[in-house]
Amino acid sequence: MNTGIATAIAGISLMLAACGGGDSGSGSAAPTPSAAAATGQYAGTVNGRQATVLVLDDGRFYTQYSAVGQPTLIAGVVAGTVSSSSGSLSNGTGIDYNLEGQGPNSVTLTGTYTVKQSMKATVAYSNGANSAFSGNYDTSYDTAPTQAAVMGTFSGKSATNMNILGGVATDSVTLTADAAGNIIGNSINCSFTGTIKPHVTGNVYDINLNFGSGTGCEYPNTSASGIGVLSGNQIHAFVQTPSKGDVLFIGSK
Repeated sequence: MNTGIATAIAGISLMLAACGGGDSGSGSAAPTPSAAAATGQYAGTVNGRQATVLVLDDGRFYTQYSAVGQPTLIAGVVAGTVSSSSGSLSNGTGIDYNLEGQGPNSVTLTGTYTVKQSMKATVAYSNGANSAFSGNYDTSYDTAPTQAAVMGTFSGKSATNMNILGGVATDSVTLTADAAGNIIGNSINCSFTGTIKPHVTGNVYDINLNFGSGTGCEYPNTSASGIGVLSGNQIHAFVQTPSKGDVLFIGSK
């Protein structure tokens, strides 16, 4: 276990990280999800770890999983895309951003689901390993997001997987969103701006960030996009750069 990331996020309640599987600009209209699609959030376990899976209306999926035996310690995020129809998950591809020293790994995903009831999925790795998820629908996904709910200042920790085996960088971050959803943010090592807006469906927020040019920025002069999930006064945000660099942020206001 990387002790830096353990210290940074230990004790935070496990829910789906705000993750970003692609360029999801908040200004573009998302497709209307099929009533038979897997769209929604599912909470359960994967190989003895607590986990949540979120499938969005546009086919992006996001999984957050805990350390074994430590349900409040986040051990990684999987972000990608998947097709869902008639109870089957297919053509799923993504990246597992592991925070325990394994680094990022490409994965595929298949499985089955019952609309707004349950999901079973298998994540397969190139080395032949598999992770099996089983979970039930989480009705918190049906809560309507509002701009007012994310207005204010969130303070917390970020984790960035540096695409090197075991290379995880952490930082203290403050993110402030105004009534229009404009973001101004600062960490010990980097400043950034951006926007946060309610997604068209589900308890999800679209996030777009622009990192500054400071030498302490992991991705200087780079944009990133993803999503956030709000639970009470705590937000989990996960964004990716165009080259699939990642930042996980968990903060409270």
